[in-house]
Amino acid sequence: KAVAEARVEEKETAKQQLEKLRLVKEKEREDAITKLKEEQRTALAELESRLKVEKDREVSAAIAKTEQEALDRLTKVKIDHDNEISKYKAAVAKEQEQTEEVKLKLEQETHNRVLAEDRLKDVKEEFRYFINSLPGYENSCYNAEYMIAR
Repeated sequence: KAVAEARVEEKETAKQQLEKLRLVKEKEREDAITKLKEEQRTALAELESRLKVEKDREVSAAIAKTEQEALDRLTKVKIDHDNEISKYKAAVAKEQEQTEEVKLKLEQETHNRVLAEDRLKDVKEEFRYFINSLPGYENSCYNAEYMIAR
């Protein structure tokens, strides 16, 4: 009987040790699960943070690219506008130059006309003097004014 009691006691001790071992293993398992969950939460938080940073970087890059494209278009429009203004300025300058040339020609023609009128006046005076200096001009049916008018 003593052997049977020793066996029962041994079994009881083995059961208790097994129960303790089971509790220790269960505790270790729970600790491992908790640790894994914490590691996963940390990894997930890091991933979310990294993705947020990448997203912000991509958004910033897209905005910068859009702004650069807008700036490029604006620069092109300004260059085109400046070119058009230059063309119009050149056309205006050419027109002004032609206007000045016409003015100069008109002034020259006016000057020449005044000279011609002065010369004509001088010739008329000379003719009048010539006719009036002829002998018997008083009795002539043609006087200097009549002849000049013809």
